[in-house]
Amino acid sequence: QLHMGHALDNTMQDILIRFKRMQGYEALWLPGTDHASIATEAKIVENMREEGITKEDLGREKFLDRAWQWKAQYGGRIVSQLKKIGSSCDWDRERFTMDEGCSKAVKEVFVNLYNKGQIYKGERIINWCPHCLTSISDAEVEYEDQAGKFWHLRYPLTDGSGYIQLATTRPETLLGDTAVAVNPNDDRYKHLVGKTLTLPLVGR
Repeated sequence: QLHMGHALDNTMQDILIRFKRMQGYEALWLPGTDHASIATEAKIVENMREEGITKEDLGREKFLDRAWQWKAQYGGRIVSQLKKIGSSCDWDRERFTMDEGCSKAVKEVFVNLYNKGQIYKGERIINWCPHCLTSISDAEVEYEDQAGKFWHLRYPLTDGSGYIQLATTRPETLLGDTAVAVNPNDDRYKHLVGKTLTLPLVGR
């Protein structure tokens, strides 16, 4: 179901679409729901846990059956809530991402982008949930502030004329350092341009 963030976001969209209609534009707000929700999956898994079963117990196909059952039972709740807050969508044209037309369009665009070389495999740092055992999008990540330390490290100049002090929250990355950059336009660091440093602890 929707939370206050959804209500705010949809209200802002509604304001914009109504404003454009009042200006004489033919403004269509097409409503739709998405099948690929990590939040929905988490809720289904939570309910299954209460029954003493896991996704692994069911297997992929039976878990998908569960997901479709969940959608049939609760899928209309979001639409009902959007209608209640007055979202001026064209409700006669509501879509679902697994509808045949939508699904076909997505596949066609994906294949076209792949053939153009714009979709490819690569190694990247991703958000990974160790509990769900899946990658999650940036939009699903919730950050929290934690008390930590700010380390100030001295890197000695190789010629023995002094040192440069660097600050970091990740001192363990020091071992992999290969270069230090300074702003050549900053009077505090102009004298360091072209000099070399010795990596502390390693002596490299």
